[in-house]
Amino acid sequence: MPREIKIKSIRNQLPTRYCHPQVLRFLMIGIALLVLAYSLYFVIRYVNSDTANFFKLLPLFIMFICLDSLFRQTTSLNCITFFPERLKFSYILKKPLEIPYSAIMELKLHRRITYYLHISYRDEQGSEKLFSTPASFPKILEIIVNIADLAPQARLTDLLSKAVQHLKTQTEIEDEQQV
Repeated sequence: MPREIKIKSIRNQLPTRYCHPQVLRFLMIGIALLVLAYSLYFVIRYVNSDTANFFKLLPLFIMFICLDSLFRQTTSLNCITFFPERLKFSYILKKPLEIPYSAIMELKLHRRITYYLHISYRDEQGSEKLFSTPASFPKILEIIVNIADLAPQARLTDLLSKAVQHLKTQTEIEDEQQV
């Protein structure tokens, strides 16, 4: 039996914040830094001209993987915050992106290898921009429903429109049952 999806409307609870689990995020950054430091120590302490080529290259591959992990953890989307007039996407090392609800033009899910949420919007200069993030972000369905609720002018694809409408009616039914 599929698990029940709990969607809640945040319209009356702004500001609201959705984040990746911070303990897990910083634990992964810490582990990557430790493995990177140990690989550097190994190269400096044990690798010399007599060392086999395998043991010369292995720490370099490990360092590359650690640096890739660090880069991904620090530059991927960390938090989504809903404010009364805008939406804010925050990262650890990158500059945050703020989009007013009135500037959002379109929401769609796009599938490459995995699903991505695409938000088309107009910036302050009036040029059209596209924000894209993996749809694996925690509570992404609730986020999509709330963006569609707070930015009613945004166009949705047919399938996404039907899903949002179904989730909104499900949320309204649950809210009525709680009252």
